[in-house]
Order: sequence, then structure tokens, then C-alpha cells
Amino acid sequence: MKALSIIAVVLAGLSFFIPVVGVFTAMLATLLGLIAFRSESTLSGVAIGLNLLNTAFFSPSLLIAEAVNQSENIDSAGDLYWFYVGFHVVALVIGIILAYTKKKV
Repeated sequence: MKALSIIAVVLAGLSFFIPVVGVFTAMLATLLGLIAFRSESTLSGVAIGLNLLNTAFFSPSLLIAEAVNQSENIDSAGDLYWFYVGFHVVALVIGIILAYTKKKV
């Protein structure tokens, strides 16, 4: 599981530099980090935290897509943005719950 969390951190780092597909790479890295969270909580937490920062603040393609979505549908204020950011927040909360419920062997 350590290798899986290292791959998640590497993908999280790469998602900062990939222009359009970086949001989906961040989601994949979050899923990998969530799978490995129970055994490697530190590295997986770093990966999910990096993905959250990337999606929330450093993703211009997501902001452009949200602007286009809002211009087409006035009632959807931030739905696309909050879906992607909420995905990472929910994954982080689930990971923390998994880390706290880990049985000591």
C-alpha cells in the first residue's frame, strides 16, 4: 500500500502541471490515496490535500468550465466547482475516518 500512496502523491504533483486533464488526474490520485489511506495515512493525506489545493485554487480549466456552465444556466451558481472540490473533501473525511477506525494488530 505504500507504493500506491507514493503513486498518488506523484500523480497529485503531476496534476498541477497538466492543463485540462489535471482535474481528472487529481480525482484518480484521490481515489488511489483513499484506497491506501488505512495503511499509509500520512502519504495519502498529503496526496488528497495536494489534490484539494489543486482543484480549489490552481485549476484554471475548472474555473473556465464553471464560467461557461454559469453563462448557459444562470441558476447553477458554482455547481461544477463544488462537485469537484466536494469530491476531494468527502474523500479526505472518509480517509480520516478509516485512519481512526484502523485496528491495532
